[in-house]
Amino acid sequence: MKFAFIAVLVLTLGAFASGEFQTGGAERFRFSGSGYFRWDFYGQEDYNPENNMRSQFNINWARRLNDRVNGRVDLEMFSNSGTIRLADAFLNLILSDNFTLRGGQFKSPFGYANTRSSSSMYFADRAYVAGMGDYRNYAVRDNGISIIAGFDPVTVDLGLYNGVGANKVADNDKNNLFAARVNVSAASWLTMGASFASIGQPEIEDTTGTTPSWSSNGINLFAHGKYPLGDNASLLFEGEYALLGRTGPDVAGMEKNDGTAMSIALATEFGVGEGFVRTVRPAVRYDMVDPSTMLAEGADEPENNITVLDFCVGLDITSGRNTLMLGARNFSFENENVDGYTNMYLNWRMNF
Repeated sequence: MKFAFIAVLVLTLGAFASGEFQTGGAERFRFSGSGYFRWDFYGQEDYNPENNMRSQFNINWARRLNDRVNGRVDLEMFSNSGTIRLADAFLNLILSDNFTLRGGQFKSPFGYANTRSSSSMYFADRAYVAGMGDYRNYAVRDNGISIIAGFDPVTVDLGLYNGVGANKVADNDKNNLFAARVNVSAASWLTMGASFASIGQPEIEDTTGTTPSWSSNGINLFAHGKYPLGDNASLLFEGEYALLGRTGPDVAGMEKNDGTAMSIALATEFGVGEGFVRTVRPAVRYDMVDPSTMLAEGADEPENNITVLDFCVGLDITSGRNTLMLGARNFSFENENVDGYTNMYLNWRMNF
């Protein structure tokens, strides 16, 4: 966390150097966010409880300090655990029309499912790949600093992070995460991009002995868009593929194998007028993960692939900032000894 504090301090000093902080104006204190009220029905055999109701609130406070500096603080509140968690907390220093320096705690620019806005998703849950261990090694909310360069239609984001995740203190001599992403607006309805991340540690010597140095890389390709089909209909799509190196030092006689992750989503959005129901949005998503492995040389690959199918019908109601979702998530396993199952949910999302 000290790395984040130093980064924020640097940006704050830069803000003072560029001029006085602006004050007044109710627009500087506006909050935004979203609330989720959800009822889950679990399909896994003997799962306890069989169903559950819960809620979550995300509160965002964006603050403009002056013409050169702005910042943001996000809090997440969960009814099932009664906890409040700090999500994002960062400052942006606008260096020029094309360059912005960001410091604090925020998501690393790796992967589409990781950075996708939850308040506009077509499903109640993120893509399954975003929660898998290999993906999370590179796609994290972390403490760091990044430079964002925008030259229409290309945006480049380069960042250096603690490498240990949100709300944690790291020894930056032992942990690090570098991430980079390029976004290209290929057309008015299409965005494509690629991201790269590298994580690793130097050699560590302590009372237990010596831990060898190691490094590992992740690569992600993605595309998303909204293609107009007519006056009141659009085709929505999202897709990404990731090659995810196994983390940790090499072990004699063992062989590392990279993991892979793929996610493809399609939805059709129909506008139905200005009444109680404004939009109908049926959607389907297919995820497949092949976890990384550390196996004895020449050993057969384990049967551990997981396939996930998401189905959802979303209804935007009243102002269009409220969405009702009826959805299901089906899990299938390559391992024949593990039974598949289907979970269902009813979710109400309110954006404000």
